[in-house]
Amino acid sequence: MKKILKNTVILLVIMALSMMLFSACGKSKDKDDNSANGVEDVQNGGQKNDEASNGNSQDNGSQSDNSVAYPLTVKDANGYEMTIDKKPEKIISLTLGTDEILLELVDKNRIAALSDLADDKGLSNVVDEAEGFTLLAAADVEKLISLQPDMVFVASWTDANIVQQLRDAGINVYAYMAANNIDEQKKVIEEIAYVTGEVEKGKEIIAQMDSKLKYVEERVKNLKAEEKLKALSCDSFFYTYGKNTTFDDLASYAGVINLASELGMEGWVQISKEKIIELNPDILVLPNWSYEGFNAEEFYNDIKNDKSLQNVSAIKNNRVFSLPESHTTALSQYIVLGVEDLAKAAYPELFKE
Repeated sequence: MKKILKNTVILLVIMALSMMLFSACGKSKDKDDNSANGVEDVQNGGQKNDEASNGNSQDNGSQSDNSVAYPLTVKDANGYEMTIDKKPEKIISLTLGTDEILLELVDKNRIAALSDLADDKGLSNVVDEAEGFTLLAAADVEKLISLQPDMVFVASWTDANIVQQLRDAGINVYAYMAANNIDEQKKVIEEIAYVTGEVEKGKEIIAQMDSKLKYVEERVKNLKAEEKLKALSCDSFFYTYGKNTTFDDLASYAGVINLASELGMEGWVQISKEKIIELNPDILVLPNWSYEGFNAEEFYNDIKNDKSLQNVSAIKNNRVFSLPESHTTALSQYIVLGVEDLAKAAYPELFKE
């Protein structure tokens, strides 16, 4: 059964993907585990991610250099040091985050396979781009080895036994740490660009992210403190995002106050309908991803029509939004689209051309 990719338990994240949440009774379970483990890593991975990036910069020269000299010695987010003899030309990605990064970062003929989430229309931003690629779960070890890749990208939460089997087969496996804010996401992109020898392209992707963030900033920068709306996210299990989560950072860029964070909640916290009533958010952000056992549209309607919630500001003022989870939970450059989605939903009048 296809379960929710959330964590942390979550995701990908989610949970924290779990990536994050973000692999073992088949494809569904792989997706579920990835989601749940991802979220926890997203929420707690910032420090390790900084350490990995800084270590690579110190050991191998600045990652801002446009050229990368091989052989290249790098250390991944789990502290594993490896030497990459030559520019990777046969790459496998086993997480949705690296699927999305690599499809924009490197020539497609360098990608031998993508993760089994790449074609998930509810979570993936690269469904069309992934068409025709081999899709694999981390548990497909024999298939992975048979493809003889020279680089495999995994998440820091990927099963250590699977990673070791790949390394025992002579394959370089690089684990990244899921970001818990947008600046850390840029560092992950920079890291992967460095390892793949595509530093300049990595800079271009980050510049595109900055351009989108600037676009939103220009429209919300004049909001007064009392004009900023207070938002509460609520997933299908009634979990919300507090401090040190990507949603918290996303809300800040969007000119929205994350109510859970403001009240001191940390990470991924389960709430209740009673808590929603107590907190009385101006905005409720609900999932738009439907999976086996859960219908996002029904959940949205149930919340909006729940008699006990009718006095909640978000419901009274018609500010209940189902935003694309492919954007709001992205572990790639697409996270900035989540910023735009939330800002436009909260302040549509500021985005009229």
